Amino acid sequence: MGELQGLLLVVGIIYLSECLVWVRRGAMAFARGWGKSSKIRHPGTLAGNQRGGLLLTNPLPPLGDIFIVAQFPLSLSPEGAFAYFAPCLNPAGRPVQTTKYASWDNLHPLQIDGRKVFAAGAVFLTTVSTFAARHAGDLLQRIRKLPKANRTSAIHKALSESLDTRKMSERLREYRKRSNPIRLLANLLFVYLFLVVPPLIWHFGFGVLGLCLLLGMLAQTVTLALLFRNAHKALYPDGGEERFKPFLTMLLAPPAAIRASDVLGRHLLEAFHPLAVARILCPPNRFRDFARQTLIDLRYPLFPVCPATESAPVETERWFRETTLAVVEEFLQKEGFKVNELVAAPKPADAANLSYCPRCGTQFVTRQGTCADCGGRPLEPFAAQNPA
Repeated sequence: MGELQGLLLVVGIIYLSECLVWVRRGAMAFARGWGKSSKIRHPGTLAGNQRGGLLLTNPLPPLGDIFIVAQFPLSLSPEGAFAYFAPCLNPAGRPVQTTKYASWDNLHPLQIDGRKVFAAGAVFLTTVSTFAARHAGDLLQRIRKLPKANRTSAIHKALSESLDTRKMSERLREYRKRSNPIRLLANLLFVYLFLVVPPLIWHFGFGVLGLCLLLGMLAQTVTLALLFRNAHKALYPDGGEERFKPFLTMLLAPPAAIRASDVLGRHLLEAFHPLAVARILCPPNRFRDFARQTLIDLRYPLFPVCPATESAPVETERWFRETTLAVVEEFLQKEGFKVNELVAAPKPADAANLSYCPRCGTQFVTRQGTCADCGGRPLEPFAAQNPA
């Protein structure tokens, strides 16, 4: 292997590493490649661990988008906050959670440090990102200051706002407006770096031509980095700490600059429920499947539902999950779906099948029993198709 081939291989490996995105458990990626719609991708265990996994984004032009969206990391009630959530859309299971409970009076002072939310000087909650931590901390602060009589409506409002597709669409439009020039230049830089520079150096050598090519590359990376910084500042006014490192990396590394739009959009929609994001970004059939999965997950959560035994956190988890279910059902009804049809029980695939798991849909030849894949959830006979 010659020096040019070796250098190109190193640059290619660095570029592929920039295409890898770490998605924490409890979150999912909405990734768009060459098509117009997005696919929902979950962190797996093949290239990850119990805390998350690596996903490879589309490495070839035309470059797409990737948005990381997490399930809400808390259970809230008028009495307190529980740093645990039972819903689990990830096939690999729930993320590691602190499972700490505190009444609203004991959630003071609240402080944010990176991905962690501190209450009364101790770690209360760990989120998927610094943006999610600020969002959760702000919400806790607002609800904590309210009288108990107003907390129910405030929690309901927060859930409804997370499903506000109009507001989300406005944020997406702002992102598109600012990211389109970045994506265009990133595609040009990819072609320049991998398809223009190597053949020219191969035929003419580095010499004076090589210096001109380097200057051309530098001009593109600096322009991309500056466009990224300005767009990031507009979309994330409070994200100064998260902005500096990628900005500096893009200035120094063309492979990182090519992935500028990925970094720009990664945390754009973290304040919204995954269901709202799927409604806008996914095709109708994919959204319908995801809506069904979301409803079933709320109605029939993975066992064990709650790790706590004390009444306060158990009641908070139950109250918040039921409230979330009601808000989600209302959202889907407004979108024109019949909830009961979405979660209708499956038909027996064989005459010998007598029961099914209401969570995963697996069918069994016994009338009674449990589903091990769903944590021991009791089976339901096909004759009784309504949830308890």
